[in-house]
Amino acid sequence: MADERVEKVGDFEMLWDCTSCSAKGLLGKSQRHCPECGSPQDPDKRYFPKEGEEKKVDGHVYEGADRICSSCQAPMGAKAKNCTNCGAPMTDNKEVAAVGAPPPAPVKKSGKGKTVFIVIAVAVLAIIAIWYRCVRKVDATLAVTGHTWSTTVAIESWDDVPHTAWRNEVPASSLAVASCIREQHGTRQVPDGETCKDDKVDNKDGTFKLVKKCTPKTKAEPVMDDKCRWTVREWHKVDEAKANGKGTALGWAANVPPEIKDPTNVVLGTRKPGAKTQKLDLVFGGQSCEDVPESKWRQYKDGDKVKLEVRAASGDIVCTGL
Repeated sequence: MADERVEKVGDFEMLWDCTSCSAKGLLGKSQRHCPECGSPQDPDKRYFPKEGEEKKVDGHVYEGADRICSSCQAPMGAKAKNCTNCGAPMTDNKEVAAVGAPPPAPVKKSGKGKTVFIVIAVAVLAIIAIWYRCVRKVDATLAVTGHTWSTTVAIESWDDVPHTAWRNEVPASSLAVASCIREQHGTRQVPDGETCKDDKVDNKDGTFKLVKKCTPKTKAEPVMDDKCRWTVREWHKVDEAKANGKGTALGWAANVPPEIKDPTNVVLGTRKPGAKTQKLDLVFGGQSCEDVPESKWRQYKDGDKVKLEVRAASGDIVCTGL
């Protein structure tokens, strides 16, 4: 972790229990033999002490992991040339195992590759089946059975319209008349100390290293800003007039206010027509293609045969090919 701070606390004694007598909690570095019966330490029996029971090793110099004497199985320091328990030479001896070391990776089974191949093959066949039944398109010739349309006219009114925005969003021309109050605009993360945990690492020489790993933590802090309110006299949409029908003769709603002839002589509450929109659909029996461009919509007459693409399984029209 990039922001993690690691601090070494110190080196401490590992513990071990004698397997020849009842002595327990013996020191891994200082007591290489049991003080009760004299049996050599078994490095496989080392363990970390409980929290609060650690014994620090002052001035510890790490020389390497212990090695196991191949003659008597006693753990010897990394620089030992002969075993102090039996005198055997310490050459080509293996290291002791670390407490808490991860287990060896499982051996891969020879049949795994075949299983993966089968899974991939089944997935590919499933994708092909879905494409064939649901996505695949085929050509078809369908007859136009109708034209439908709907039209909309926005209705706008000349009014004093209230607006609300944060200070930096207020137009410069309106800032002088805006009324602002402090409100929370959001939150931001600010430093709030650290989250620390202790980590014990076996040195494999009868001691362990205790390190403190700390990561910074944050807390949410409110961000305050000016929320401003002002009024602008302007045209704004208040309603809309709709019409719909069949055939190619478009119509517009009758209840639409007249156009403004003199825009310099408009009183509050005056209404006028705004933007006009239309939606044109071509009908093919029980299906239709919606939002067809007007030139294409008028190109086809009722009864005309049109070549289209349809979904192979469902027969749904693919209108993008119209």
